[in-house]
Amino acid sequence: MNHRLNIFCLYFFLSIIANAQEMKWWNPQNSTINAIEGQAWQGEHEGFYDRLPTRAKSIVRPEVWARSKFSSGLTIRFKTNSPTIQIRYKVGGRLTLPTMPAVGASGLDLYAVNGDKFYWCRPATTFGDTIIYKYTGLKPTPSYYEEGLEYKLFLPPYNSILSLEIGVYENRTFMPLSSRDELPIIVYGTSITQGGCASRPGMTWTSILQRKLNKPLINLGFSGNGRLEPEVIQLICELDAAIFILDCLPNLTSETVYDDKKLETLIINAVKDIRDKHPQTPIILTDHDGYSSGFKNAISQPRYHRYYNRVNKVMDKAFAKLKRQGIKDIYHLSFDDIDQLQDGKVDGTHPSDLGMMQIATAYEKIIREILK
Repeated sequence: MNHRLNIFCLYFFLSIIANAQEMKWWNPQNSTINAIEGQAWQGEHEGFYDRLPTRAKSIVRPEVWARSKFSSGLTIRFKTNSPTIQIRYKVGGRLTLPTMPAVGASGLDLYAVNGDKFYWCRPATTFGDTIIYKYTGLKPTPSYYEEGLEYKLFLPPYNSILSLEIGVYENRTFMPLSSRDELPIIVYGTSITQGGCASRPGMTWTSILQRKLNKPLINLGFSGNGRLEPEVIQLICELDAAIFILDCLPNLTSETVYDDKKLETLIINAVKDIRDKHPQTPIILTDHDGYSSGFKNAISQPRYHRYYNRVNKVMDKAFAKLKRQGIKDIYHLSFDDIDQLQDGKVDGTHPSDLGMMQIATAYEKIIREILK
């Protein structure tokens, strides 16, 4: 009996080794192509997965710089015909946040891509010093895709990546895809833009919008620090875009710091600075989408209605003034356009997946109208 058990254990152990040896690994940092999509200022970064160039460290506030180290909005595209894909990576910060579990803050999301259709892939996950996402039982590749099926990997919205490798079976194809050359949508915003509090990276509103439009997008959301600051606006002006989106009002609600006049000036100056460098690029100005406890006529905590209602009125005024001054190709995504749901927030401020979908759908509608 013991002899049989020993033989079984040896066979099991050798099978594990054999399976491990069957994997081949690809590291984007060693790639000869630019495999990171959604990242501006190519080749100018302190960290491989950073969102701002190294020189920004001496330009923006430390809080903005710290959040630019998070990989929100970055994606990796590749093709493979392997039935198993494994991703192993290390992150630089804590795995969880008070309102976001590890899967949401520090996890990944993989989608199979077929034309304009995206199909979510279910992982088996292990969170530790090295985080592992393993995808098995992937559908065999159709015969007309010799190089394999395309996949899109969404990176963590609330953590920095120190290292990352993608593994497939040794005897299967693997081909990283270069980031697309078409002009991206560029979004400057707050923690909501960065991804709080989606259940997983693919459910942030910018990730949903990428899939809806199948277009590249650069996410410049900085949690608590999307404040229409001239230093950040000037960096954004360096970039070419299909559309610029300014979605910063949720971080500008303090009437003590940003009274009506100062807020209006920030909005107008941001638009004019971008328009000076990009005369014809559409610019979307976005309202605050509200708080769960502060909807109009709410019987509890009515002060929250005053917070977002004030900044939205200032946005109305600033937008009208810009139009009167002859600034063209500017668009206003209003509170009513977003039509946020009372149950669309996790903590009253940050959207759940339901709220994220509501925002993404509103953006899809206005962007399709602009680009048609």
